[in-house]
Amino acid sequence: MRFIVETRNTDIEPERMAVRWSFVLLTVAFLTTGCGGESYPETYPVTGIVTLDGKPVEGANVALVSGDPAVRSAGGMTDAQGNFSVTTYFDPQHQPEGAMPGDYAVTVSKLEELETSAAPSAEEMMAGQMKFTPLKSLLPKKYGDPKTSGFKVTVGEAPVEPLKLDLQGRTIFSSSMLDRRA
Repeated sequence: MRFIVETRNTDIEPERMAVRWSFVLLTVAFLTTGCGGESYPETYPVTGIVTLDGKPVEGANVALVSGDPAVRSAGGMTDAQGNFSVTTYFDPQHQPEGAMPGDYAVTVSKLEELETSAAPSAEEMMAGQMKFTPLKSLLPKKYGDPKTSGFKVTVGEAPVEPLKLDLQGRTIFSSSMLDRRA
């Protein structure tokens, strides 16, 4: 059996290694940045507070609705103190804080929660015995419509002052709904 031993010129080896590593680094850089990738419009922060008759509203959906089809809507949910900030959805990997530049109508809505303890069994669902009823609005309905909410905001490079969305009026609540809202 014969073994062939190959010898390399050690003066050329560092140059080859440098070329190989350069190629590897360029490949990694290309793969991590993509092929031009998508660019997304700039967004700017929009925050605020929602109150109903002066009291903070928790769990309300706040939406910035644009009349311009090129401008995406933005939205957020209020916390226990009624505070919110909005995000804009571009795709599952890109949902930045803030809203695109533009003019928006602002809507606020909150629907009653479903009772999970009253969930029907699989047999009841298959038998069609479950009755679906629309969820009731816990806030005056006019605030859930961009045409009637009365709230507007313009978003741009200049900082937007925190929005103060003070809703007025009551909706028809059952006593259990009032207890949850208070």
